[in-house]
Amino acid sequence: MVGTAPVGTLTVLGRYGAYPGPGGAGRGFLIDAGEGAVLIGCGGGIAGRLGYTLAGAAGLAAVLLPDLRPDHCSDLWSIGSMAVAAAMAGTRRGLLTVYAYQDPPEEWRRLQRPGVLDVRRFSSADALRVAGWRFTSCPSAHPWPGVSLRAERPDGCSLGLAAPGLETPDLVSLLRGVSLLLVDVAGQSDGPDEGLEGGMSAAAAGRLAATCGAHRLLLTHLDPGDDPSSLLTDARSAFPGAELALEGRTYDLA
Repeated sequence: MVGTAPVGTLTVLGRYGAYPGPGGAGRGFLIDAGEGAVLIGCGGGIAGRLGYTLAGAAGLAAVLLPDLRPDHCSDLWSIGSMAVAAAMAGTRRGLLTVYAYQDPPEEWRRLQRPGVLDVRRFSSADALRVAGWRFTSCPSAHPWPGVSLRAERPDGCSLGLAAPGLETPDLVSLLRGVSLLLVDVAGQSDGPDEGLEGGMSAAAAGRLAATCGAHRLLLTHLDPGDDPSSLLTDARSAFPGAELALEGRTYDLA
């Protein structure tokens, strides 16, 4: 169970992009090392998955939103309501803290829910400390504002999330040597303009993992129409251990 993890873990609640496949959920990941879980992203269907994983929002320390695209944070309202229900039941205290990327400003303002959510803005210049994790970030090379993330703990376990966009030197530096790297992918196209409408191609994700020296690579932000075997073939051409993120699975970050 995520809430009792003795070492850092990642649980994939949802792995899809703009819309989920049948029975699936939008992008959302829980990380935990025994000091409360942090939810990164909350796409469509993530609130329901929390009910199975954390018995609602009782064990949720915070929500972190590296970008404010509607398909990446559409379940925040429901998760806030779950936190209120948990507080009324006596299983959690205080408002649910949400760390949300600062742009676009109009999207950030729409997140406000006084009395339910404590929404705090952050930028790529900020280092956040939440539930024993230190989060750093760099801007994504993508038309929609957002950041890629690195989460790490003093014991050395670390997680990288490469958000939609192109590879940049800052991104490689941010993700250097992470225990596990999640990359938002956008199919198999591998042309010069990849990343502008979605994530990297699977092949580019493999190259990024190899360049930054990641220990493991998970492909996420999938389209229900993707051919899994083709994505893996492309990613493994540069990073032989590449895997598809599996919903419901917990991965060790040690």
